[in-house]
Amino acid sequence: MLTKYRQNRLKFITDMYIFLLCFFQCRDIMFIRRYFVRIRRKKTLMTADWEKELIVRTAWYYYIRKKTQKEIADMLSVSRMRVIRLLEKAEQENVVQITIHTNFRGRLEAEQALIDSYALSDALVIPSDEMYTSASLNDAIARAAAMYINEHFSDNPIINIGYGDTTGRFMNYFSQISKKKPTYVSLTGGVSIYLLNTQSSAVNASLYLIPAPLAASTPEIVEAIKKESAVIEIARMHATASCSVIGIGGVDDNATVIKSGIIQKSDFDFLKICGAAGDVLAHFFDENGNFITSAADENLVTYPPESLKKLHNVIAVAAGSAKYVAIRAALRAHYPDILITDEDTARWLVKRETSEKFGFGGSDINRRHEEALLWIKSI
Repeated sequence: MLTKYRQNRLKFITDMYIFLLCFFQCRDIMFIRRYFVRIRRKKTLMTADWEKELIVRTAWYYYIRKKTQKEIADMLSVSRMRVIRLLEKAEQENVVQITIHTNFRGRLEAEQALIDSYALSDALVIPSDEMYTSASLNDAIARAAAMYINEHFSDNPIINIGYGDTTGRFMNYFSQISKKKPTYVSLTGGVSIYLLNTQSSAVNASLYLIPAPLAASTPEIVEAIKKESAVIEIARMHATASCSVIGIGGVDDNATVIKSGIIQKSDFDFLKICGAAGDVLAHFFDENGNFITSAADENLVTYPPESLKKLHNVIAVAAGSAKYVAIRAALRAHYPDILITDEDTARWLVKRETSEKFGFGGSDINRRHEEALLWIKSI
C-alpha cells in the first residue's frame, strides 16, 4: 500500500517537474522570440531613418551644393546608381519640390498645347508685350527664330528661305548672333532685297538665291526663269536643306504682298472674296488650308505649294492678331512642322482649336458672335 502511494507521489512530482520545465522553456522561447522581434523592429526603424537621412543628404548635396552624382557617391560611399535612385525618391516623397517660374511655365505649357493640338514636331513661344507694334513683334519673332536654329541645327546648316518681312529679319539676326556659316537657298524670287542691310550675312553665308523678283510681269517670263540652269540647281538643293523658314501672311491691308506690290489690290480683294485666309510663299489658302488658285499665280516665281509638305523641318515664323486665322489654317493643313510665335497667338490658336474640337466654335455665326462681344466690350 505504501509502495503504491510512493509511486503515485513520485509520478505526480515527475509530472509537475515536466510541466514546470515545459512552462518555463516555452516562456523563455516566447521571451527570446519577443526580444528578437524588438531587435528586428528597432533595426528596421534604424534602416528607415538612415534611408531618409541618405535621401535628404543626397538631395542637399545635389540641388544646393551642386555636387555631381559621382561626387555624392564618393562622399556617401554608395554607388552612382544608388544616388540616382535616392534623387528619384527625393522627388517622389516630396523631399524636393521643383517649381518653374510662372512666366516660363505658361509659355512652356502653351508650346506643348500647340504641339498636341496641331501635331507639330516642336514649337517656340516668346512672351507677348502690349507695347509691340506689328514691326517690333516680327522683329522679336525673327530674333527667336535665329536663336532656335542656332541651337538646334548643325554648324553649317542649309536653310531654305521664303519671302517675307519676318524671314528677312531672321537672316539679319542669325548673322549677328551665330558663328555658324549657313547656306541660304531661296524658295521664292525677291529674297535678295532682304540682304541689303546685312553686310555680315554676305560674308558668313553662302547664298543660292533665285535671281528674279517674286512677281514677274508675264507667265512666259516665269517659265523662262525656271529653265535657267542656276534656278534648276537651286530647286535641287531644296530637298537637302536642314530646315526651311517661311512666313505666314494675313489678308489685312498691311499684308506684305500688298505693301510690296507683289499682288494687285484687285486680285487681293478677289482672293478674299473667294475665302482666302492667308498665304505661304504667296500661295493663298482658305480657313482649312486648301489652296485657292487665281490668275496671279501664273506670274509668281515661287516654290510649288504641293511640294511644301515634302520639305524637312519647315519652320513658320508668324504672330499677331491680324494673322490668327491664317496661322491656324496653315497649321491645320500641316504646312509647317515647327511654329515660332508669341504667347497671345499661341493661346488663341489652342483655344480656337479646342473649342471647335468640342463643338463650341468655328462657324461663321460663332465668329460673328465673338466679334460682336468684342465690339460691345470696347464701347
